[in-house]
Amino acid sequence: MMGAMYAYGLRVYRFTRGLARVLLQVLFGLRVEGSEKIPPEGPVILASNHISLVDPVVMGVACPRVVSYMSRDDVFEYPILRWLLPRLYVIPVSRGSGDLGAVKAAIRTLKGGTAFGIFPEGRRSRTGSIEPFKTGAAAIALRTSAPIIPAAIIGSDKAWPVGKGPRLRRPIRVVFGDPIALPPGKTDHQTLEEVTRQLEAAVTALLPPEYHRKPTV
Repeated sequence: MMGAMYAYGLRVYRFTRGLARVLLQVLFGLRVEGSEKIPPEGPVILASNHISLVDPVVMGVACPRVVSYMSRDDVFEYPILRWLLPRLYVIPVSRGSGDLGAVKAAIRTLKGGTAFGIFPEGRRSRTGSIEPFKTGAAAIALRTSAPIIPAAIIGSDKAWPVGKGPRLRRPIRVVFGDPIALPPGKTDHQTLEEVTRQLEAAVTALLPPEYHRKPTV
């Protein structure tokens, strides 16, 4: 029964991703670089900057595998989204559950061998510049030994600005970097911070200078 449900969800996911790919390519000229760096199977974490509402869709299209993301559970209150989002492997997370609930949901997903997408900044950047990464992605990676693939989303802030509607023909590009090697068997706070800073530097290196964090005075 569960296998049939998964197969049905997979058909919905592939149809939706195919439709989204056509729309993103036609409307925004989506280009993807480095997707061959994503392992073809097994658990993997895709970690990118976050500059637009459309970013999860962009990453889902850019990745050749099924990608699971988390979303606030109040989004599931809308009937159409309550039906659609589980079939797109979106994981509902209660606002009150905090980081622990999100980490547990991600770990369950990765143990099932699914790719998991995360925005380590924890929110959309309203300026386009990359913001300091939180330690969630590193914590999940260290607890599951899943490799982290850094990724950069470029141009979605201009194609679909925060708080505004889409602006057609503004190009969107996704660049995947090399996997980040994790220190085996280490989950202490220092290692957590080191992996987080390493991931932030890797994503920043994939971004054009205009998206780099502005120095504080």
